[in-house]
Amino acid sequence: MAEIKSAIELAMEKTKDLHLSREEMKKLKEEEMKSKAHSLVNRFLEVDFHLKEAEKELLKFTPDERKQLEKLMRQYLSEAIQLDRDNDLIFQGIETFREESKPLIRQIQQLIKKYREQKEKAYEETEKNLLANWQKQGISGSAVQAKVEGSPEWEKALSRFKPAFEEQLRVLQEELKKQ
Repeated sequence: MAEIKSAIELAMEKTKDLHLSREEMKKLKEEEMKSKAHSLVNRFLEVDFHLKEAEKELLKFTPDERKQLEKLMRQYLSEAIQLDRDNDLIFQGIETFREESKPLIRQIQQLIKKYREQKEKAYEETEKNLLANWQKQGISGSAVQAKVEGSPEWEKALSRFKPAFEEQLRVLQEELKKQ
């Protein structure tokens, strides 16, 4: 069975007569670590494998490399947090690699909860306004239902509060990356 080679091994084979400087070697190694961390995070988020498997994968590296990979994985997981997404798996991953992140994660969860409450309230208000406008035009009845999402009124309603929540989330994500 063929052996799977890392990017750095392939690069070394192709350039065996050339010699890389320490800086170039360091840069190649960093790129390889970023790629590996990104791959592990993607597989985890796609539920390809469990955290236990990610931890086993990390054991293949030296302690310094493992520490670097865990930091990169926390950063990539932090970047994946979104207001309109189920983030539980992401939070679980971050907490696994950094217990100290729990208070900050709770803040993010509270922010997302407030956003969703405001979004639901805006949705109901927009739906009510759409139905009222249609009723003024003589369109009414039990079969009439407003298609709120995608309407200009809905986009306008979201634009009033969503950017502020996105900015607060971005600030918290940056704090999370620094941990």
